[in-house]
This record gives sequence, structure tokens and C-alpha cells, in this order.
Amino acid sequence: MKHTHPLLSLTAALIGLGLVASPARAEQARDEHGVEHEEHAEGLNLMSLKLAGLELVVPGEEGAGSVTEPESSDESSVLRRVGISLGYERVLIEGWLEAELNVLFAPGSGGLTLPVDLLLKTPFELGSSFEASIGVGLATEWLTAGEAETAYGVASQLGGYYWVDPRFAVVLEAEYSLLVQPETAHEFVLASGGAFRF
Repeated sequence: MKHTHPLLSLTAALIGLGLVASPARAEQARDEHGVEHEEHAEGLNLMSLKLAGLELVVPGEEGAGSVTEPESSDESSVLRRVGISLGYERVLIEGWLEAELNVLFAPGSGGLTLPVDLLLKTPFELGSSFEASIGVGLATEWLTAGEAETAYGVASQLGGYYWVDPRFAVVLEAEYSLLVQPETAHEFVLASGGAFRF
């Protein structure tokens, strides 16, 4: 009669009870873990780098405010700039809510324009590669034109992403901000660039 080693008998009994994974179960666990890892590889954070065009309109007489440039008219002061926008986005509730911080560096002949927006956004899946979002939040802007000036208000954004792969996307965003302090101003930003998810 053939005797089995007590350790082998115990292992066989535990496998039968499901307390020790069999090779097939271990492989399945590795597969499940691999899938989960792949899902999480998409990440909850997003960094973006975009080229942006900015237009800041201050209603009123010519010379009102420090943002006046040669484009201004008798009706309003208009500032137009091109700059680089850096963004950081974090998923708060997957598929429902995201937070985004945008900083736009827009230097010009009259000094630096530095808008900063903090937005809460809702994403919409339009397909396997396309995603849109709409957001609202707070806006602030730092201007240097002769002397430093800071403005405050509210911001809104409409954006779209085309995901080239799970980590990289092409981004297009349009923003409108209503600045109410120290004077009323309307800011429009159109930005496009790339994003990396991690």
C-alpha cells in the first residue's frame, strides 16, 4: 500500500476546502489582479499642457482699467494674449465628479496676465475614445500692466478629450470667466493641447 506524505494530504484537503489556491485558481487570481491593475493604470490624476488664446474685455470708457492695449475702443478695453496653460485634474467620484486647477501664463508687452481657475466638472462618455465635460468654479486673475492688480470672479468650462490610448489624450477646452472685483470684466479662453493620465 502506498503511503502519502502527511503534508501532501493536508494540502489536498485544504485545496478541497478552498483554503489554499490550486494552480488553476492561483492563475485565475493573477489574471483578475492583472485586469484590476490594468484598470487602475488609467489613474485618478490628469496633467495637461495646452496652448491657449485669451481675450479679456473690460466694458466702459477708453482707458478704464489697466488692461488697455491698442485694440481698445471707446466702448471697452480689450486685452488679447497667447500663452501656455498648465492643468491638474483629480477624479473625486469616478464617472461623476472631477476637480481641475488651471494656470495660464500669458505674457505680453504690457506685462504678465496670470488667470487661475478652480473648477468642479462632470464628465460625459461619448464613446470608447471620446469624452466631454462641463464645469463651473472660481476664477482669479493677476495682471501686471504698470502695477499689479488682482481680479476675482466665477468661471465656466466646456471641454473635450480624445483618448489616443488609456494614458494620453488630445484636449480642447473653452472657458468663460466673469470677473467682478475690482471691476467687471469678461474673459474668454480657448485652449488645445495634450493630457497625460496617471
